[in-house]
Amino acid sequence: MTRSGGRRLLALIAVFVLPQIASAHVGSPDVYLDGQAGPYRLFVTVRPPRVIPGVADVEILTTDAGVRDVRIVPLPLVGAAAQFAPVPDLAERSPDDPKLFTGHLWLMTIGEWQVRVIVNGDNGSGTLSVPVPTLPQSTLGMKPVVRGVLIAFMLLLSIGFVVIVAALFREARLEPGVAAGPDARRRGRIAGAAAAIVAAVSISLGNYWWTAEASTYAGYIYKPLQMTPSIISVPRVASGASRSRISPALQLSIHDPGWIFTRRVDDFVPDHDHLMHLFVVSTDLDRFWHLHPTAASTGAFEQLLPDLPAGRYELFADVVHRTGVPETLTASLDVPATNGTPLSGDDGEWMGPTSNGHITWVRDSQPLTTKRLTMFTFRADDESGAPATDLELYMGMPGHAIFVRRDRRVFAHVHPAGSAPMASLALAAAPTHIGHATTPVQAGHETHASLPPTVTFPYGFPEPGDYRIFVQVKRAGRVETAAFDAHVE
Repeated sequence: MTRSGGRRLLALIAVFVLPQIASAHVGSPDVYLDGQAGPYRLFVTVRPPRVIPGVADVEILTTDAGVRDVRIVPLPLVGAAAQFAPVPDLAERSPDDPKLFTGHLWLMTIGEWQVRVIVNGDNGSGTLSVPVPTLPQSTLGMKPVVRGVLIAFMLLLSIGFVVIVAALFREARLEPGVAAGPDARRRGRIAGAAAAIVAAVSISLGNYWWTAEASTYAGYIYKPLQMTPSIISVPRVASGASRSRISPALQLSIHDPGWIFTRRVDDFVPDHDHLMHLFVVSTDLDRFWHLHPTAASTGAFEQLLPDLPAGRYELFADVVHRTGVPETLTASLDVPATNGTPLSGDDGEWMGPTSNGHITWVRDSQPLTTKRLTMFTFRADDESGAPATDLELYMGMPGHAIFVRRDRRVFAHVHPAGSAPMASLALAAAPTHIGHATTPVQAGHETHASLPPTVTFPYGFPEPGDYRIFVQVKRAGRVETAAFDAHVE
């Protein structure tokens, strides 16, 4: 491609760049964690409240029948308050499953919290900390029946107030048994009219106060960082070439839309050795790329584009703040066919149903339903069909899974440890063992002498619909990606 041709291509691409906003783990707020609390393996589900302050629902499933009790307590993820936990609450054991414990916790402020789980049993005690972002997603709507009942009571009280005041001024001065005369009736009507005005003004002031409070809380509703993509030309010297060529690159500019909870765009911490994980998918989910842009300046990232067929693509960018708060930024991008740069390092791609390679979904016959912790297991085979023996850690984990609903309204990036970012887990106050690691979490990496051919991800679908699951593993230094379709009841 010539320099002038490249500029025309980039100009054409830039015209079709359309920004879009979304929230952290788009449409999938629940936190799932497979972790070790001392000698006890736990599967923890935390469902954060949609409003803050609010109540989070906590479920703890143990694999050990010797667990006597489970206690849970909320506290900030970082800071001095993280070291001074209040008295924990006793989780309730399920009468149907003795290994299942449930509880409810108040989360009071916006930011990153942790739910600390303390387990006591026959093998001693253990502690596991689960990072939980508290990002208010909406205001609580009032049910129509409740609204109707409250309006009826308001009218009843207002009418009663008017009637009582009118009767008071009409009959208070009369002797018992004496009928009200014209003057008394006039006083009653005047007092009733004044009472009606007072009632109307009180209702209007109450409505004004209610609206003002609702508007104030609306400022607390989570506004994700906004990401604006643009295409730039980058000179690149190809291996063995004597001169540079112009390559198309994606530039991502990040800015705060003005949420009341101030965030920075220069405080991102590495998660699996990268400041940003960028997922590019076609609108039909038949093309997928997992890329890792590098920081170019404050609030700006750059990524050389791979070969892209013409079409519209959705961008999902995962970042983690130094406070432990994760965010998923989104945008849309229309591009013509692009002659890009070959993938390298940890980058991977999936180019359609014929490129699944040798990864199989090991699935039972149980139907998939919403709001239920499910273990998704996938097996890698070698070219002969036997279980693969050459799996390697991929960015510190046995694998990565991305769950995307067909309409792209749900997106979640999940690891064998669960849906919490490893950078957030590393900030948890209590040392813990994550995803069967044998040492405390350090920068979100596991240590394994050898990896089994199967990798399992704990996750629960937030909504019904049709999903595509992208699974990535690393074999003999090569990233392999497969995709599987799932229908959720």
